[in-house]
Amino acid sequence: MLTQQDIIVALKQGKPAPVYLLAGDEPLFIDQIASYATKEFIPEEEQDFNLSILYGADVSARDILQEALRFPMMGSHVLVLVREAQLVKDIEKIADHLDQLPSTTCLILCMKKKADKRKALYKSASALDAIYESPRMYDSKIPDFIIKSFATRQLSIDPRTAHLMADATGNDLEKILQEIDKIAIATSGKTRTITPELIEYYVGISKEYNNFELLSALLRRDAGRAYRIAFYFAANERNHPIQMTLSTLFGFFSNLMAVYYLPNPQEQSIAALLGVQAFVARDYDLARRNYSAAQTFAIIHHLRLVDAYSKGVDASIPSSELYSELISRILSA
Repeated sequence: MLTQQDIIVALKQGKPAPVYLLAGDEPLFIDQIASYATKEFIPEEEQDFNLSILYGADVSARDILQEALRFPMMGSHVLVLVREAQLVKDIEKIADHLDQLPSTTCLILCMKKKADKRKALYKSASALDAIYESPRMYDSKIPDFIIKSFATRQLSIDPRTAHLMADATGNDLEKILQEIDKIAIATSGKTRTITPELIEYYVGISKEYNNFELLSALLRRDAGRAYRIAFYFAANERNHPIQMTLSTLFGFFSNLMAVYYLPNPQEQSIAALLGVQAFVARDYDLARRNYSAAQTFAIIHHLRLVDAYSKGVDASIPSSELYSELISRILSA
């Protein structure tokens, strides 16, 4: 399976494969490859002749093949980029022709959904080692993405602050990069370290009232603080939907169950088991001391119930009451 870097390097060296199938639920990395190809691969003076950008809703398989089977004019390659390729109604008809494309062609099919591995197009592209899959990034990987993205702009951010930002932005990678660019421009020449205060000011979040701080209060069984944050969430439901809170808590306590199976649960072994950084492992170590395996199992059950209630299953409860119910059930487990 190809990586994003494999394709970028091939384009940079002027030696791309005749076809690439880019597919997956995360559009950012697909868009980055497409952007590089259209801006850098075909010289600007050749683009009128050798660059074709097509849109899936407007073309057929025949249209795509007509462009892909032609030869370059005054250049070395023809680039045919198909955006939203999943919208081409007869896209599967391309499958039988992929191995017939001229070596001077680079056909890039951008499919903003998972590729169907049962279909001929996927099988043909796979046989040519021409597939790049871009799955949705797990929430647990978002802080690392934030840290690396700041690093490319010569800025540093500590893991806890990255988690704070991730809690506010969710897993919309494009939105995250927009926020990072905004902060990088605003702080240009002023600092090299991103602090919680900067995240609070530019991203518009509260250092005290966020899911990360709620989880921290629950792990320490700090009832007063947990209820205070929950009441704030309930009063600001638009910015703090309960589904996001439930997702954060469910992910943590589900992982915590695995910690109880470790023969010698220490920070290092917890970090290795869960693939998390040391400071996150410390939170799990604290949680296992404050909650037993039976209590954790009960909490997961309660989270499922509150999730069902929030969706109107067997109950019609306002969010303010749901938050109180949530905190009460966790602390009394």
